[in-house]
Amino acid sequence: MLKKRYFLDSENLLYRRVRLSFSEKTKRFFLAFLVSMLLSVLYGFCFKYFLGSPKEKKLDAQVEELKFRYSLLEKEFNKIDTDLADIAASEDNMYRPVLDMATLSESFRQSGYGGTRKYDELEGYMNSDILVLTTRHINEIIRKTYVQSRSFEEIIPEAEDWKNKLEHIPYIQPVRVNIPLGEGIKYRDVHPVLGDSRWHYGQDFSALVGTEVFATGSGVVKKASWTPHGFGNRIEIDHGYGFTTIYGHLSEFNAKPGQEVRRGDLIGKSGSTGISSGPHLHYEIHYNGTVQNPLYFFSDDLTLEEYNRMIESMLTDTLK
Repeated sequence: MLKKRYFLDSENLLYRRVRLSFSEKTKRFFLAFLVSMLLSVLYGFCFKYFLGSPKEKKLDAQVEELKFRYSLLEKEFNKIDTDLADIAASEDNMYRPVLDMATLSESFRQSGYGGTRKYDELEGYMNSDILVLTTRHINEIIRKTYVQSRSFEEIIPEAEDWKNKLEHIPYIQPVRVNIPLGEGIKYRDVHPVLGDSRWHYGQDFSALVGTEVFATGSGVVKKASWTPHGFGNRIEIDHGYGFTTIYGHLSEFNAKPGQEVRRGDLIGKSGSTGISSGPHLHYEIHYNGTVQNPLYFFSDDLTLEEYNRMIESMLTDTLK
C-alpha cells in the first residue's frame, strides 16, 4: 500500500494530509504507465537478444544446423561440378578425337541456362540467399548432366562401332612372331622364279610347310581356292571398313568362302604352292583398294609368350 504523506501547517501548528489534485494524479498515472511500458520493451529486448525463449533457442539451433548442412551440400555440389568438368574434358580431348567426332560447341553446353528472374519466388525469406544459391546450383547440375547425357547418346553408338572396327582391322601377324620376315613391299628388279622385274606387294614370312596361319582380323572369307595369278592356294578375307587381307602359297585350307572368322582363328597352313621359290607365306593388306605395308599393322609390342597366349585364348573361345 502507498504510504500516506503529511505536511506541517505552521499557522495552525497541525499536520495535514497531502492530497493531490486530479491533474497531478493523472500526470503521475501516465508517467508511471510510460515508465512501465519502457521497462517492458527493455525487458523484451534483453530477453530476446540476450536470453531468448526456449522455443526461439531451439529454432535458432535448427537454423544453424541447416546452414551447416547446406555448407556440406555446397561442397558436394562443387565436387560434382569438378567431376562433370573432368568428364567433359575427357570427352573433348580423348573420346571424340579418337572416334573422329566434332567436339561439342560451347553454345550447346550452355543450352537451357534460363533467365535471371527464375528465383524471384525464393526471395523475401530468412536466409533467402542460401535457398537461391542451392536451387541455382541444383538446376545447373541437372542442366550439365542432361547435356552430358545427350552427348553420350551420340558417343555410345560411335564407340560400339569403333570397338567393332578394332576387332576387324588386321592387327596381328598371320604367323607366330618368332617366324623370320622375308621380303616386304619393294620393286623387284628380278623375280626369283619368273626372272622379270615387277612389284612385290606384300610381306613374306619364311614359314615351313604346315605352319599355322591365322586370320589377322575378324571378317568374312571371300575366297579360299587355287588362283592362277601366282599365289597358288590363296585365302582372301573381307574385314569390312575397307580392309581386305590375302594369304598366299598355302598348303591347305582351314576356312571356306562365306565363313565368318575372328582375329586369331586358324584359317590355313603355309606351303609353297603357286609361283614360289620355296616354303613361305605371302601376306597382303589392302585398304579401299590400295596396298598397305603390313608392318604398320603388326602389334610388335607383344612378346612371343603373349602372342601365343592370345592365339590359344582365341582358339579356345572358338571351340566353346
